This record gives sequence, C-alpha cells and structure tokens, in this order.
Amino acid sequence: MSTTSNERLTEKQAKKSDENLPYSPEEVEYQDEKDLDPFGEEEYGHHVEKRVRFYQTRRFWIRCIAILIVVLAILIPLIIFVILPKLVQTIVNHSTMSLSQLNMTEPTETGMKVSLIGGIDNAGIFPATIDFPEPIVVSWNGKQLGQMTMSSVNAKGGKAEIVDATAFSIIDKEAFATFAKDMLTIKDFTWSLSSTVVVHAVGQTIKDVKLNKELKMLGMNGFDNVAIDSFTMPGDAPDNKGAYVRLVTSMNNASPIGMTLGTLVLDMFYEGTLLGQVKATNAALVGASSSPLILEGTLFRQTNQADLDKVSTLMSNFLAGKVTMTSAKGVSVKPDGVNDISWLSNSLLSLTMKVPLVSPTALNVIRDIQIHDMGMNFNPATPYAPIASSNLVTAGFKLPFNITVGMLNVSNVMSIVYKDKVITDISAAVWNQAQSDVPGGKIVFSLPPTPLVVKEDAKEAFNDFVADLTVNPEQVFIVQGFASAVSTTPVGTVALEGIPFKSEVTMKGLDFNSINAAVTNVVVIGGTSDHIIMNQTVNLPNPSSLSVSGGSVTLTVFDKETDQFLGELVIPELKIVPGDNPTATQFLFHPTNETLRDQFLSEYLTGASFPLKVVGSKESTPLVELQTAMSRVTLASTAPGLTPVQLLVTSGTAESNVNTLLGSRQTTTVVNMINPLATDLFIGGQDTEVWWKSNFFGMINAEYSQIVPAKSSAMTPTLVLQHPSGFEFGMFLMSQFIPTYPLSALGGAMVPFDLVALMKVRVGGVNGYPATINYKQRQEILTKMSLSF
Repeated sequence: MSTTSNERLTEKQAKKSDENLPYSPEEVEYQDEKDLDPFGEEEYGHHVEKRVRFYQTRRFWIRCIAILIVVLAILIPLIIFVILPKLVQTIVNHSTMSLSQLNMTEPTETGMKVSLIGGIDNAGIFPATIDFPEPIVVSWNGKQLGQMTMSSVNAKGGKAEIVDATAFSIIDKEAFATFAKDMLTIKDFTWSLSSTVVVHAVGQTIKDVKLNKELKMLGMNGFDNVAIDSFTMPGDAPDNKGAYVRLVTSMNNASPIGMTLGTLVLDMFYEGTLLGQVKATNAALVGASSSPLILEGTLFRQTNQADLDKVSTLMSNFLAGKVTMTSAKGVSVKPDGVNDISWLSNSLLSLTMKVPLVSPTALNVIRDIQIHDMGMNFNPATPYAPIASSNLVTAGFKLPFNITVGMLNVSNVMSIVYKDKVITDISAAVWNQAQSDVPGGKIVFSLPPTPLVVKEDAKEAFNDFVADLTVNPEQVFIVQGFASAVSTTPVGTVALEGIPFKSEVTMKGLDFNSINAAVTNVVVIGGTSDHIIMNQTVNLPNPSSLSVSGGSVTLTVFDKETDQFLGELVIPELKIVPGDNPTATQFLFHPTNETLRDQFLSEYLTGASFPLKVVGSKESTPLVELQTAMSRVTLASTAPGLTPVQLLVTSGTAESNVNTLLGSRQTTTVVNMINPLATDLFIGGQDTEVWWKSNFFGMINAEYSQIVPAKSSAMTPTLVLQHPSGFEFGMFLMSQFIPTYPLSALGGAMVPFDLVALMKVRVGGVNGYPATINYKQRQEILTKMSLSF
C-alpha cells in the first residue's frame, strides 16, 4: 500500500512539474493531512509518512499578515492622534526646568531685556524640538509678574539647553515691584511658568501642549556675602569735609537673577552713625556670580564724640585686621545714570546691606622697628622686673590711607620674643613722642622708664637674652605687640587702638669679651692682713646703644701670662652707657702664690704694666638676671704700675773710719725712705746689696721696725753696711774708690751707689698685708770716710 501511494504521488508530482504548479488541490489537502502526522517516516519498525505542522504552512502566515495589516490600520492613527499627544503632555509635565542665569538689562517701567541660561531635564528618550509660539507667563504668589518669548529648544537624550536673549514685559507693575523688593532680601522664591508649546518628535508635530512649571530659584538674600577687596582713602576732601574713600567690593549674588543698576548711591553706617556716602557707576549684578562693585565717595567729618568713638573703633579694627560689620542703605539707583525706574528704585532703596569691613590682606601697619638705645636698670628688690627705658625708638608706619594724619601720642603693649619664646612684656601707658613723619612713613618716640616684666616661664630664657647682649657683638630678637595712638585725621581726632605689629630688631651688644678694659689712676689706699686695697678707674667701653645698671659686681682677676690668681675686682656700682665708661673700682690684691705676689708689688713700684684677665661668675652679682651674663664674661685688661715712678731712697749718709774700714770693715749708714703709697708702709727689715760701678761695696742685713707714713718719708735707724773682707776690697778702696772721690776722706762726697734691696714690708701699717719688695735703684749717698782711728 505504501508503494502504491508513492507511485501515485510520483505521477502527480511529475504532472505538476510539467504544469509549473507547486501542488494540485488534492496534493495540498493530502499534504496538510501529512503535516498533521505526528510520527516520522519509520515507526514501530516500518516506514511511516511524515506530516507538516500548521505554523509551517503558507496559509497560516497569510492569515497573520492580514490580521497585522488590520491592527496597524487601527493602531497607528490611534497612537498618532490620541496616545502620542497624551504621552508628550505627560513627558512635558514630568520634565524639569532650571535657570542658572537670568540677567536683566536696559530696565524700563514696563519691562527689560533678559538673557537666559538654563536647561530642561527628563525630556523623554526621543529627540524633540520644542517651540514656544506663545509667551511664557511668569507668576509669583498667585500674581502674574510678566511674560517673555522664548526661542525653540532642542532636546536630546532627555536633556535640553536653554541659551536665549529676549524681552520681558511687565504685566502687573505693582506685583513686579513687590517681587523685586522681596527678591533682594529673601533666601529663595518660586516662579510659576505657564504657556502653550509645540513639540516636534518622531516625525510628528504635537500642538497645544500645556507648559506649567514651578521654577524654584535662590533669592539675593540681602547680599549676605559681600566681600571687601580693598578699602582706601585716596586723600582729604576739600573744605575740611572729611576724606575721600574708595571701596572695591565683591557682590556675591547667589540668585540666578542679575540686573543692571547703572549709577548707584549708598549711605554707609556703623552702629547708627552715618559714616559717609559712596557712588558706583556702571554697576551691574550678574546672576549666580560674584560681581565687582567700585564705590567712591566721602567719609564725613565727625564732630560728636560718640560718633568719633565709633569711627575710632572702625578704623582701629580695619588696621588690626578685624571684621567690623557696617551697613549700606540705598539712596538712589539710575540704570541709565539719569532716570529712576520706580520698581528698581523702590526695591533697592528699601534694602540695607550688611558689609563686613576688613582688609583682605594683613596690612602690617607698623614695621621696621629700631631701638636706637635701650636702658635696663636691675634692682635686687624687684627681681625679673628691671626698669626699661629708651630715648629713641623709630618705626616704619604705613597706613593704607593717603590722608593727612598727625600723631598726638603713642602707646604700646610690647613683648620681646627671643628664640621663639615670649620672654617679657613692656607696658607703657604713653610713649613720649618726639616727632613723627607719617606721610614719610616714620614715627619717632621714646619709652619712659617702665617695668620690664619677665614671664614666669621665661626667666632662664631672659637670663640668656641678657647674657647674649652682654658678650656678643650684636643680637637679634623680635618685638611684637599692639600699638595705639591718638591721631588727627580729616574725619576727626580718632583713637587708633590695638594695631598689631611684629618686627625683627638687631641691637649691638656690649661685646665685653672683645674689649680691653684699660686701668688708670691706680692708688694703693690701704691694706689688711688679708689683702692690699687699690682704688683705680677701669674703662668699660660700650660699642652698643644698650645701657645697663646693675649694682655691685665682683670679678676675679688673673695674671694673663701665668693665669694665676691675683685677687678680686669690685665694681661698687655697675653702670654702663654707650661709649666710654670710666668706672671707679677697687682691687683686692691677695695672690695665693707668694712669688707672684712679691713680683707684682715690686714691679708696681717701678711703674711696670701688667696684662690681666678679668673673669666673671654667677657669684659676681646678687642680681639673678645678671648671673648668667656674668658667668660668661672674660675681660682683657692692662693695669699700670706706680705713676709717676718715685725712688724709695731719696738720700742717705754713710760714715766710716780707718779702723772700721781696715778692722770690722763696717760703715754706719742712715737713709731717707719715701712711701709713694696712699697708706702707711711698715718696714720690718731689709737685705740690701750696695754696689759701686759693678763692684760689690757691701751688704746691709737688718731687721727693724719702721713706719713710713702715707705719701711721706722717714729716716731709717742706723744701719750697718758690712763691707767685703779680704785684701782685695782694701786695694779697691785705695786704688779706685778714694782716688775717684778724694773728698770722701776730707769731709764727705756724694757717691752714686746701686742698691739692690729685699725689704720686708706690710702695706697698710703694722697689721697690713705682708710682702717682700725686690727693689733696685741708683742713689747718690753722702759718704764720709774719716782717716783717724
């Protein structure tokens, strides 16, 4: 059966092929039945005929296409004429509009020109063009303010940019004036925008689309962020009317709405005092931007003391870099410089702006301070509170005002900063003003005696500060503080207070360790069993402008060559001023080395000079502020000997005869001793060699007690000159001495002898300071040699 069917099909297909027909009607019917066969060609082990599914048939797709054409014919008009307008309206309703700038120019009573910058968001996924065939009406608080036309806007990707220049016509002048007034002061506001627009999208034009938007924008909020870029006074106003003033301000306009102001006049106030009036020309506020506003005018002269006090505070704060809140109130505004616009004038004239007056940069009014001289008087009764004074202090003074200023008096609260630490304050109620050249930028004044109060935690630092000024050639430190001055100005006599200053000061130091303290007028005035007392004048040259007064000071004196101790130098009253300082001192001489002691005193009597080293220590002064300074002092000095040099032996007689010459060989002698010191000199004996023309003539070895009064003379007791024994001395007398001085045997002759003496003395009297004087001199002595026995 299967074979028969296949044969029949083959015949029919061949016939059909001849007729170029796909299937005969019978074949189609048969084929459809075959398509319904769910089994394959082989089932259960034998061949089965395959059937075609319904969606694979031509008939099915013809029916689908027919149905689709019918549906589209109904749906497309429905989308275009019903759904699309509603969809567009929905998109317009849900879109958002914003303005980043809306600047008003050329204002009139009925309108103005406006320039717009803004955008539209959520404008749908399809590119579209929005036309505004009708003006957009702007309403606020339920009242129509005005209307404006807009150019077409192109949207793409759901966004559109608005950049346009158009005209704004005022509908309700009273409502617009109220809005303009409030807009200047409120933080934000909302406009209602309404119009009918045309949208071109997806190849279609949708008309009569309603535009109703709430546009929330920032107000100008009273210009709460006004900034002063500069504040100057270019000069004095004529006729004693005050001072010219010029302010450059930045009007920070948070609102997107800007406007042309033209000529703007403002009154300036501070705490109710009318300061003056200023005017700006070609003034404009740019929306959502900071706009420069240059104001020029006059600060009025004040005569009322209460007003002067406020002006004083204002100027002082400005110079000190402090913020002073002033206010500006509108007087007039004329966009074209001539005519008022009522709605603009009323809004601005009702506005009072807060203007924080402060310099944008630190002014550094007082600079380059120089302390030309400075005195510090230390007192043990008031430690760390020395009295400071200065005859001449100068300071650079630079006001940011080009007005006439005169200083009546100056006062300061000054601190000294040393090595980054505030060590002391100087507070003077009034600094004595000498002269000022404010236009030339210089103030000259003096500091009356004022306590220099050292801070509790800075005492060690202050000690170092004083020490460095004492031993260094120069010292750098900082002075800082606040200055005040009563000044005459074109706006009245004002008190400028609390003006900060900070300046580096370089002062010459005492440089003690580099000076040579010359000693003059040395006078030995006394002696005790412990020391010799010498008065002298020590010059302490001071190359600096620093003066120091510090009571009693005791320094240790060393011999510079041997570095051995000699004694103490006492300065009863230390007072150092610039220049030479011849200072009365006392030297307590008591070396620990007896050889050095005797050598020093012996050479002193011969007028020799002595190089010395004078050293300080913390024990040198009872003043705690000066102890560190004294511990660092090492002075060089040179002390002179006795001036003029005087002979200790001024005259004498020597008597002998043949018996003594040939027998005991002794000559009795008496000499006149001179005491050049200003204190008694006790002589306890002497060992003296007597020489004549390099020939040893004899020796005096004597112990005795003798007081030679101060600055006086005395004859010694009779002393025995023991001549040398032996034949040689006899031959010397007979062959050389007597032939040279024959008169010595005939009544006496003045014979020059060389004396080399070691005298045991006490300087200051019997109980004075003991020493041995090694002394040499040549002296003519009356010599008598009797030839009788």
